Amino acid sequence: MVVNSESVQTEARPGATATEPGDTMSAKRAVGRPRRLTLDAIVDAACRVGIERLEMSTVAQQLNTGVATLYGYVRGRDHLLELVSERMASRAIADNYGGTWQEVLRGHAALCFAMFNSRPEMIGNLIGGEKTDREVAYAANILAMLQKRGLSREQALGIYVETNQAVIGAAVMLVRRKILSNAGVDEDGNVIPLPPALGDYRPTLDRIVRDCESILAEA
Repeated sequence: MVVNSESVQTEARPGATATEPGDTMSAKRAVGRPRRLTLDAIVDAACRVGIERLEMSTVAQQLNTGVATLYGYVRGRDHLLELVSERMASRAIADNYGGTWQEVLRGHAALCFAMFNSRPEMIGNLIGGEKTDREVAYAANILAMLQKRGLSREQALGIYVETNQAVIGAAVMLVRRKILSNAGVDEDGNVIPLPPALGDYRPTLDRIVRDCESILAEA
């Protein structure tokens, strides 16, 4: 499961001049001044940081620059998250994941959850939208990667479906968490905090992985 996310076209800031293709929202530079950053370099750095730790400040630190500089290329964290998700989806289709089946599964889950988190409307698209060729190719390749790393077709399909259900459910509850945050009050008027696991797919994913590991160990 990956939700097709079209590239977002950004508009240049007032007064900015056009630059070469692919460099969005770049500020005007003096003639002959070497380019310090590119959008690709920023996305590469964000991929190294990882989806679950992605913050503008952390990416800026990776590039040894300031957060304000990044805003010359991306609109903000959500925009950067979307670009990283697209990059990771492309890598998944090309089977550029490394490591074990557990790492492939966790990478897939983190990618999909990040996309839902950055664009919650994608959850609704799953209900009413039709499958795209990209989505089918992505799913087929994730299943193939799981099988190449030792799982049977049945096992791969089973944990893929379970993981998708956990991710989609957590994404929905995360949206609700933001709406209902600290909405409950007890009889004494004290705020009842929401459970910390609400909107977190990882505990369920850990269980899915452990169950599959147990089955493989017994085989």
